Parts: sequence; structure tokens; C-alpha cells
Amino acid sequence: MTEMRRLHLSKNDDLFERGRASLVRSFDVSKEEFDRLRQDRPDLIAFDDVGITLLLPRDGLAWLYYGFDSLDSLRGHFRPLLTKLLKALKDGGQAGVFLRFTDHPNRPYIEPVLHESLFQSLYEYVEMDLPELPEVWPPNEEFVPGIELCSTGPDSKAIDALVQAVFGEDAPRQSIIEDNVRRSTNVRVLEEQRTGKVVAFFGYLLGPERTGEVPVMGVHPEFRRRGLGEAILRWTLAWFREQGMRRAKLIVRADNAAAIALYRKLGFAPGRRGLVYRRPTSKKELDAMAAKRKGTYIKFGGWR
Repeated sequence: MTEMRRLHLSKNDDLFERGRASLVRSFDVSKEEFDRLRQDRPDLIAFDDVGITLLLPRDGLAWLYYGFDSLDSLRGHFRPLLTKLLKALKDGGQAGVFLRFTDHPNRPYIEPVLHESLFQSLYEYVEMDLPELPEVWPPNEEFVPGIELCSTGPDSKAIDALVQAVFGEDAPRQSIIEDNVRRSTNVRVLEEQRTGKVVAFFGYLLGPERTGEVPVMGVHPEFRRRGLGEAILRWTLAWFREQGMRRAKLIVRADNAAAIALYRKLGFAPGRRGLVYRRPTSKKELDAMAAKRKGTYIKFGGWR
């Protein structure tokens, strides 16, 4: 048996393709990201004969990806592989471990495994796709009267303050937004000319297959319903076209009806739906979660 196992691993030396080809998977990690992780942090890739898991850390949070050859394999091997990764992660995931889940047919089987591993659902999202960029005028720096488009960097304190104003005290959600800001290769803000106040921000990047992506966008609550969101998107789509892009995509919360309506107006169509899960890494949060679950078990007479 031992010799067969070694032979199996030798044949599956391309772990990336193994993960992408798994029957049960959440493996939307790029080949570039995987290769960089394998070179810099091979301890954050764990695998055995039936599955592979990895953690991709980014500035205080970590994204989990997995692939297994069957549901039974996931049930039996997910937690041991995850435990190995968490021991290796150490100080790289203070905000928690996050997972994007899109395997809806298998959700009834996989969610109990996630629950046992202390993952909690945060929100549902929808991927919005624009299959062809529209014919538009070149991007214009004039947005709306009194509002000016400015350049900034991903570490801007103004953006941090705006994230707080837009998303309130939802710390896990803020972590994801901040991660999307850092992932953007370009970040711009809108300022009120009269006061210099930053009223909106957005990030964008040029992705593979000539697809422009808008990972993040936010408008201050006091400046909503003034057409800023639409102006931002129209400017970004024009910029994408100028850069030779053909398509565009973004992600939106499934319960954000106003944003979805705006994206539809601009030609985006709803695509894949998914869920974002989070597992705390701090002992304080984990202890609080354990105490809460213990109270639930007692309340319901041991029901799980």
C-alpha cells in the first residue's frame, strides 16, 4: 500500500491540475498564485491521496481552496488537512480564514463539514458578467458637477475611513473589502471639490482572457443616489476598452438589489452564485463560538 501511495503522488506531481480536476472542489486559485505559494510557502499546501487544500495569505487574512475526489474523501480528510494548514499559517491570518463556495448541489453534504471545522456563512454573492464591452467615449475625468476623480494608493487612510463609513462595524466584511483594495492594480477616489472630502472609491484591474475586473467599489452613504456608482462604472468600462479588454466582471452581494439593478442597466448579466464562509483564527473568537454552540446544544437537548 505504501509503495502504491508514493506512485500515486508521483503521477500527480502537478498539484494545481489535480486540484482543478477534482470532482468536489472550490479551487478558483490561479496558476500564478499557486506556483508562487508553492515556491514561497510550500507549508501552506497540504495534500494526500484523495485531496488537496491550500491557504493563500494576504495581509492579515487567508483564502482557503480545496479539491477532493469524492464527497466521502472530503468528509474524512478535510479537517486533518485544514488543521495542518492552520498550524503552518501562524501569524498570516489574523482576520480569519475565508472560503468562497459555489458547489450548490453538494452544499447539504459539505456545509456540515464546514460547520464542524468552525466555518460560518457571512453572505451570498452573485458574479456579474459583461460579455462584450460597449462602444463608449474615452474615459472622462469629469464625473458629476462638484465631484473630481483623483488617483490614490491602496494604503490611503481616506479609503480606510470610507470603508468604515460604508460597511460599518462588520469587521469580517471590512477585511474582504480591504483585501480587494490591495488586490486592485489601480485604485481611484472621488473627491468633493468644495471640501476635499473623499466620497467614493473603486479598484480595477486587467485580468486574463482580456477581462477587466472591478474587485471593489464604495460610495459614502451621504453621497448615494447621485449617480456616482453609474459614473464610476461607465468610466471604468471605457478605460477597460481603451486598454484592449473585451469583457468585464464583478461580484455583488445577492441582497444588494439596487447595485444589481444598476449592473443590469449597464449590460451585466447574473452568473454564478456563491457563499462566503469565514473561520476565526483568534483564540478569543474561537472560544466564544464554542461557548455559543455549547449553549445551543443544551437549549435544544443535545440536537445538532
